[in-house]
Amino acid sequence: MTVYLGNAGNIELKRDSGDVIAGTIAPTNINIDLDMFSFNFSSGAFVTGDFVEFSSTSTLSFVSGYAYAKGNWFVSVDQLGGLRLYPTYSDALTGTSNNRVALATPGTAIAVNCKILNSVPRVLGQVVKFELSTDREAVDTTGLGDEFRNQYSTLITGSGSIDCIFDYAAAGQTEIAVYLHNLLLRQKFGSDFKANLYILTEGQAHGVNAGNDSVWYEISGVMTQAAISCAADDIISSTFTFVTTGEIKLRVQTTTWGDLVLNSAGDRMVLSTADADILELGEEL
Repeated sequence: MTVYLGNAGNIELKRDSGDVIAGTIAPTNINIDLDMFSFNFSSGAFVTGDFVEFSSTSTLSFVSGYAYAKGNWFVSVDQLGGLRLYPTYSDALTGTSNNRVALATPGTAIAVNCKILNSVPRVLGQVVKFELSTDREAVDTTGLGDEFRNQYSTLITGSGSIDCIFDYAAAGQTEIAVYLHNLLLRQKFGSDFKANLYILTEGQAHGVNAGNDSVWYEISGVMTQAAISCAADDIISSTFTFVTTGEIKLRVQTTTWGDLVLNSAGDRMVLSTADADILELGEEL
């Protein structure tokens, strides 16, 4: 038997929202000198680093040189709620003039729909602890005359918590606690997120092929509570609670994708290891 320590765990967080908000960008809402704009959305609707899809029935002419009706950019939100567009996540976090998307003044107001797209998973920084609990409801099916109680398993639910050190200045490709605080306060897009909760990562396990082993839960969730602790004699910490929505998947990886070989077998695709220990038949082509 092997004992594992929790220092091998981490959380990969993916920003997500299925909601769409609509607004109108007027020529007076655009400052081309600062490449900044705003429109009639509520405060806190966007958070710096969101990957936002803008779409319209006409051309997105508020973006300089852009001739399409749909476009995706990372947004940077200033203290007054103004938006600036950037091509990358790290540029949006920095918020400088470098690589900022240039704006133009449109001839008329533009009606736009905005949606936060599924971005790539990013490691949540300074996590101290996380918990995930899965529960399955049971329905009593005991009938008259039965001597023993009968139960039937039904729906699965999940809930959990995340404890981390508070931080507000993101850098590189990581997520930080302040994003989760903002996530809970959103009114229009809601507090949906997706996450991979890693119990073990590659190089930490002790199996037959321990260097490639990973164990994690894959969830979609809704943030339900955010708490912050600020004491004079301790570090500032954040605690978040959530409930899951949809399927909960427990993943166990003992072979990396680099060890797999993709080849055809008649009208199907076969995914196998080089030594043919594992065979997985995919969908028919």
